[in-house]
Amino acid sequence: MSTLAAIRPHRRSPCPRVLSPASVRLLAAVVAAALAACSSHTSSSTLPGVGPVTTVAVTPTSFTMAIGDTVRLTTVAYDKSSNIITTDTVHWSSSDSSVATVSDSGVVRALVAGTATITAKVDSISATSAITVTLPSTKPLTSVTAVVSGFEHSCALVSGGSAYCWGSNAQGQLGNDSANAVSPFPLPVSGGLSFVSLAAGYAHTCGLTSGGSAYCWGDNAQGELGNVTATTMSGTPVAVAGGLSFAMLSAGYSHTCGVTTAGQAYCWGANESGELGNGTVGQNTTTPALVAGGLTFASVSAGGVFTCGVTTAGAGYCWGSGGYGVLGNGGTADSDVPVAVAGGLQLASISAGVYHTCALTTSGAAYCWGNSANGQLGTGFTSLGSATPLAVAGGNTFASVTTGELSSCAATAAGAVFCWGSGSFGALGNGSTTGSTTPQPVASTQTLTSVSAGISFHACSLSTNGTAYCWGYDDSGELGDGTAGGYSVTPQEVVVPNT
Repeated sequence: MSTLAAIRPHRRSPCPRVLSPASVRLLAAVVAAALAACSSHTSSSTLPGVGPVTTVAVTPTSFTMAIGDTVRLTTVAYDKSSNIITTDTVHWSSSDSSVATVSDSGVVRALVAGTATITAKVDSISATSAITVTLPSTKPLTSVTAVVSGFEHSCALVSGGSAYCWGSNAQGQLGNDSANAVSPFPLPVSGGLSFVSLAAGYAHTCGLTSGGSAYCWGDNAQGELGNVTATTMSGTPVAVAGGLSFAMLSAGYSHTCGVTTAGQAYCWGANESGELGNGTVGQNTTTPALVAGGLTFASVSAGGVFTCGVTTAGAGYCWGSGGYGVLGNGGTADSDVPVAVAGGLQLASISAGVYHTCALTTSGAAYCWGNSANGQLGTGFTSLGSATPLAVAGGNTFASVTTGELSSCAATAAGAVFCWGSGSFGALGNGSTTGSTTPQPVASTQTLTSVSAGISFHACSLSTNGTAYCWGYDDSGELGDGTAGGYSVTPQEVVVPNT
């Protein structure tokens, strides 16, 4: 018989039963002992009568998953006597969040190929699960009509007007409202908008609809999205304010520009060196500002901290930072209004890079100016640069030209792409990391109709069969081939999971 049973009446008595002094002392001792046992366990992860956590088990302890897959891990905590401890305080972490992330509830999401360790911690005790992320079965992204490259991301337009983006998503520049930091596969841009063209900047992207409406997404720290209600970033497309009807758009480092259907140029975002061209310096704007000068433009190109444009008459103008002679007017001074490019060339297009500029004449000849320390002017030699246009060597006739940070590329009408300048990380796509001061053919078996050089050592091109290819730096998956990390010296086909 237990002690409590000995002092408890077996049946209700018609009169209250009085306990003896000895029984009272015994009952008090029992209650005090029970209270002491409860108060001795202070951990939030234990139950009365169960010891503190000494062991944590995670299930499964190791597994393999394909990019894009999710797996939920489970944990069980034990005390030293192998009693199961109920707890809600499991802290999850990933050793490499670029490979896989883990939520507060233990859901693991695979991002890129590689390995990572997922840790579950209860109080001070932890356990791990080793994961391997592999490439899923893939197929080419098809029906591509245009491809553009930003800093560490790229985007493509497909038939019908849907937009896809891949690479870094640190500022929401992929436009799919995802919390994932990177995506090595193309992801559809949210919102269901139909675009006719895209423009990729440093950490933001813009698209133009068939009705002339402009939308932007990604980084907005300097107002480069052109939407006064947007915060420092937007993971989905937001409309550019002002109700203007645009004919084309261009995204730069931290500013954006466009030409309206009436031929007026507008810019918005950062203005540290006068790159908005509205006659002011240092005054950022979150809404489109009219470029000064009353010029009628056919196109504009937003670069690092400067902008260039071609008028409907074929004249080249630039404004903003004049460092390295990027404005092409013979000097290196900044200008907050458009200044004419020297030489009187009849231009068809222009491309503002980071430290240099290139343009095509109406006859298809390429000219470049600005910094040439890495041969990015394509003249056959390296130098401190030129503040006026110099002819690109080789005598090729090009249909388009594009500038990156330290390299340039151009496509011919016959379907060949050439690049020159720094070969770091395979930026020239010619099978080497060696730079070149003259145009070198990109090593591709495909017929490539266009090319877009990114701000940081990568480029993408469109093939005649409606697929896209990218080469160069791939740290954030900007090549779109399902991998992230390293680089490729030759073009890699942009693919999507085969689902």
